[in-house]
Amino acid sequence: MENIPKFFQDKHVLVTGGTGFMGKVLLEKILRSCPDVGNIYVLMRPKKQKDPRDRIKDITDLPLFDVLKHKYPENLKKLVPISGDCLELGLGLSPTDRQTLQEKVSIVFHSAASVRFDDTLKYATLINTRGTREVMLLARNMRNLKVLVHVSTSYSNCDRSVVEEIVYPPHADWRKIIDIVENTDEHTLNVLTQKILGNLPNTYIFTKSIAEHVVKDLGENLPVVIIRPSIVISTLNDPFPGWIDNFNGPIGLLVGGGKGILRVCLGNPNTVMDHMPVDIAIKVMCIAAWEKGSSNDISEPSVYNATSSELKNISLRELVDLGFEVMTECPVDNSLWKPYVYITDNKLLYFWRMVLVHLIQLRLSKRKPMLLKLQRRIFVASVALFYFATNTWQFKNDKMLWLRDRMHSSDKKEFGFDGVEDLDNKEFFMNATKAASVYLLKEPADKTHARKHYARMWWLDAVFLVLRIIFIFWVVYNSTMVQNSLLNICTAITDVIYYDDPSNLSPSDTQNDHNIKLP
Repeated sequence: MENIPKFFQDKHVLVTGGTGFMGKVLLEKILRSCPDVGNIYVLMRPKKQKDPRDRIKDITDLPLFDVLKHKYPENLKKLVPISGDCLELGLGLSPTDRQTLQEKVSIVFHSAASVRFDDTLKYATLINTRGTREVMLLARNMRNLKVLVHVSTSYSNCDRSVVEEIVYPPHADWRKIIDIVENTDEHTLNVLTQKILGNLPNTYIFTKSIAEHVVKDLGENLPVVIIRPSIVISTLNDPFPGWIDNFNGPIGLLVGGGKGILRVCLGNPNTVMDHMPVDIAIKVMCIAAWEKGSSNDISEPSVYNATSSELKNISLRELVDLGFEVMTECPVDNSLWKPYVYITDNKLLYFWRMVLVHLIQLRLSKRKPMLLKLQRRIFVASVALFYFATNTWQFKNDKMLWLRDRMHSSDKKEFGFDGVEDLDNKEFFMNATKAASVYLLKEPADKTHARKHYARMWWLDAVFLVLRIIFIFWVVYNSTMVQNSLLNICTAITDVIYYDDPSNLSPSDTQNDHNIKLP
């Protein structure tokens, strides 16, 4: 078998979801590590007053592409925008573009999806399930197809505690579900949604789960791969450590806690939430495409769990504690308070602590509208993630590790991921936090001002803690109820002492011991 860059050489690639987090990293990786690749066609939704070429430029202007620009600047010309939409029948392709893709494309990466947990069943089905059907129908007519890689999620079978690298029986018939959402009004669908979802927690998981069966059924006699990444986080080291373009996952928790905006977290402290660096997930996709395309295997879909739970894991409590260490050494700027996150899986306690802490925060802040909007988003996200923050899964990844051993030695430098087992969590999240503060919060890389501000917040928090303790003692001291309780205790003790000495008792006292008074 030829090596990976040789496999991609002169082959044209179609990428859906190229404007998403994983899609951007995939584009950069192929152009940099497989420099002789043909054109990469990027399916993009048409936008008013926005030329597709300008949208490509918006992507390539990101710091993510700086290394590529230095090594192979001419490769940026290989990115070709294709106007289309996974929400539309036929992907919204023009006849000319469809013919171009069918004649030229050899490799397909389908990663387009809505990852929102609160999408309606109709919307999630149209983009995640029917969109996958349209991609598969297009691929079946590609004359030179070598491999199709479908990006699913490791949580697509979250009703199982142990998830292996196989296609499980479907939760529903994808053909019937598509037919239902196409021919049923929105209100009726909303009423029926919970019944249709069954044991699955939300529309995202449900539609991604049945999309795997779209790939399986329509991918018959085609070289098809299903990749199931877990929670995708910042880059480990490729093209450089820490790059990210969103606040999803643990990075949002660290940054929100570091800013003092997030003070209470809804989840089980002992829950292990599987995280996978995005560059490792992309490498798995490229290796899987190479292995499937080179072996000419069309028997059945190859399934790989791009997960880390069998290699390296960290609990929610450990993550928060680690976040405090990171924020002490590398604080974010202009935090509202000293970093602190209280974790609870009790929804009522979470609600009241959130109201108490965050309303006080809003009251004291001068940026009430912005903070109120953020707190609403945090609350909605916390409730949506509760299912995942209180359950732990075991994702088997033996096949993924087999891919790593399957590579040529010449590919290990660009596509190897041997360092996952020995990953230093503190170093990783330190790099991720630094990158998030620069790329997401637009803060300066120099942390001198941030450290001074953090020191002020630390002392302010200490002063408030002392004041709270003083206030509690004052309330206790001045409480009538407490005073009465102490008086009753003293009375009881005196009674015992008084009765123990017979010389203190008079006949009247013996007859009416309830009249004994304190000395």
